[in-house]
Amino acid sequence: MAHPPLLHHRRRQLLLVLAGALALGTADTAQAGSITAESIWDQSNAIQRAQSQLPAGASVSRSECTVVNVRTGNYRYICTVFYTDPPAAPAPSPTPPSSSAPSAPAP
Repeated sequence: MAHPPLLHHRRRQLLLVLAGALALGTADTAQAGSITAESIWDQSNAIQRAQSQLPAGASVSRSECTVVNVRTGNYRYICTVFYTDPPAAPAPSPTPPSSSAPSAPAP
């Protein structure tokens, strides 16, 4: 069954608006990411290993850990650290040439 033309048109408009908002919204926002690390020692060691790989200026938003029983009495700690990068600094605007310098005469 075909959708009525008006409903199809409204869906298309909504998708275009959402795509535009997404494109504009990501221009100056912080980037998010995650890093996962493992340890055989303990959970805090796995978190420290992940944090040592963070990009410069990133801030940790949360961490999640899973403990896996590899063999009886042997555990592996797998932790993921979620972070955000600071927003990129705006690019400097180009400066127009100063008018105080004498210009070359036209030939």
